[in-house]
Amino acid sequence: MSGLQCYLLGMKTIVRILILAEFAAIIFIPGVYMSRLTLIPLFLSMFGLVVLYWFAMFWVSRKDVLKVLEKQPESDLYVGKIPADTSADLVRGRLCRVDDKLILMQRTEDKIHRQTPCREAWAVDISDITSVGFGKVLPARKGFILYKGDDEIRFTCAKAAKDKSLIYTMLGWENPKQN
Repeated sequence: MSGLQCYLLGMKTIVRILILAEFAAIIFIPGVYMSRLTLIPLFLSMFGLVVLYWFAMFWVSRKDVLKVLEKQPESDLYVGKIPADTSADLVRGRLCRVDDKLILMQRTEDKIHRQTPCREAWAVDISDITSVGFGKVLPARKGFILYKGDDEIRFTCAKAAKDKSLIYTMLGWENPKQN
């Protein structure tokens, strides 16, 4: 493992420990010993650490995709693919249109992240997609559904649910008139 990889792995571990330590301090230290002036910065720093951890674990940038695909995607969008197995977690990544394919690029593990920051997690030919739907794809999340014959592939993305033209543009389809 290179020095940078060890450093990043160590930083993730430190962030995890800090999140747990701050959570424990907020929950288990009585309010008598902690003032509001102490609690507010603790909450804010814990929120910042959670956001930092999320970016370190899941975020796939356009630059990462370009590095792996060696081709600029025609359009892209950060999404979460809902797996068919309901016990599995979302597959978070960047959905890209490259030529006539949709490719979901997912962040790789720390050990190989430097050489290949992301990998192809899922792909489909655009010609295989018969229609698209929008709305709630999980009880608390909005997104879109790609229909491929009788199969449906669900994605969470509030941005796409609000602006449907993003998906139509990505598919290369004409945007139907909004009523």
